[in-house]
Amino acid sequence: MNTPADPSDITILVVDDEEDVVEMVSHFLEEAKYKVKKAYDGEDALTQATPDTNVILLDIMLPKLDGVEVCKQLRSRIATETIPIIFLTAKTEEEDQIRGLMAGGDNYLMKPVSSEVILAHVKTALRLSGIRERRFIEINGLKIYEDEHRATIANQDIGLTETEFSLLLYLVRHPLRAFSRKQLLETIWEDAMMVTERTVDAHIKNLREKLGDFARHIQTVRGVGYRFSQEAEEVG
Repeated sequence: MNTPADPSDITILVVDDEEDVVEMVSHFLEEAKYKVKKAYDGEDALTQATPDTNVILLDIMLPKLDGVEVCKQLRSRIATETIPIIFLTAKTEEEDQIRGLMAGGDNYLMKPVSSEVILAHVKTALRLSGIRERRFIEINGLKIYEDEHRATIANQDIGLTETEFSLLLYLVRHPLRAFSRKQLLETIWEDAMMVTERTVDAHIKNLREKLGDFARHIQTVRGVGYRFSQEAEEVG
């Protein structure tokens, strides 16, 4: 069973003896919102590979202990035996690939490799290990979880109804575009013919109350309807 998790709850350990490689890989992982730990030799990698580590990117050519030995030792420990290990190395010989995979590696990537490929393999490793990343939109502390149909502010659920959630998501997906009440009715309500445009106003009012200070991002466009803007204004 997959466990949903925010990227910020996921920890990736990057192990390489070249500091610039570690910094480069760490940078784009952090841009993807992952937590990153760093190690520059085999012994440090064994120390940093704690049970809360979700994926390890591991070079083979390391001082003190090479990556293959690190992998073997991690696989021999109960606390780390199931952590996905992706070899990320300049070693291109088939023999090295076989050694890495036979030692317990889950995948083998040869440098140079793009950040997009590394991220794709990290996501695959997470999924295969039972971790499903939550899909969400984040704007200034507001998180909208599309699959879970809920929203949080400062990680606190704000208790939206299904209609309020649909209104918020639709407006956020179309920033700065002004929608009339009729357009919102026809888009959000399945039985739009049975409700009036005042219904939209009532739901926007309730949504704003639940959003608190963030309500300033849902703006009234006089003579038209409503829009969402990241540039907050006082609610009219």
